[in-house]
Amino acid sequence: MIHEGLSTAEEEVEKPRTHSFWMLAVTGFATSIDAMVVGVSLAFMDANILVTAAAIGLATFTMVTLGVMVGRMLGVIVGKRAEVVGGVILILIGGLILYEHIGGT
Repeated sequence: MIHEGLSTAEEEVEKPRTHSFWMLAVTGFATSIDAMVVGVSLAFMDANILVTAAAIGLATFTMVTLGVMVGRMLGVIVGKRAEVVGGVILILIGGLILYEHIGGT
């Protein structure tokens, strides 16, 4: 991310890769397993499935919509600098996790 953020716009932009059918099928299967586990957990909790599903759907819709809108605005305002900052933050998070697992507090 840092390299991409610091590169000039004149460099050739790599064409996005397309994913094969099997990669999409495996991803969909993994998502289905995750949803099944949540559904079974809700059944054991004796929760109202309709209310819970509506709340999850509304929260997801709201967060995705706000994320897209804020992302567009911030993309125009900060541009490539956000990519550099994001890369630095990811490196810091990785370093912190490594430090904690090596024996830090």
